[in-house]
Amino acid sequence: MSSQSFAAVVTDWEQLLVKILANASDLTFLEGTRIELALSLQGAKEANARQATFKAQLQQATRDLEEHITRGRELATRLRNGVRTRYGLSGEKLTDFKLRPRRTKAKAKATEPASPIKK
Repeated sequence: MSSQSFAAVVTDWEQLLVKILANASDLTFLEGTRIELALSLQGAKEANARQATFKAQLQQATRDLEEHITRGRELATRLRNGVRTRYGLSGEKLTDFKLRPRRTKAKAKATEPASPIKK
């Protein structure tokens, strides 16, 4: 697409069509092309309107998706907390729900001091 805005292109085409119609008696050989441009102009306007509608629908769908995800995350957290309530914080059953049970860390065995190397 050119660097001209849609509005500038539409205005240019509309003005051209008006001027061609005003001089229709001199430009009869351009009638077919004038009709094609008028159809292209109409199609471009309709496509632009559809594009604006879809853009608004896309933005609304994005807002709806964000709302559902936020609500879903909250509900998933509530469910996970309910599972923790039922099975406890250290219950191994938590792993079925992709939750990590709290486990006590194994104490490291006391290592014996290294004996001095004798020569």
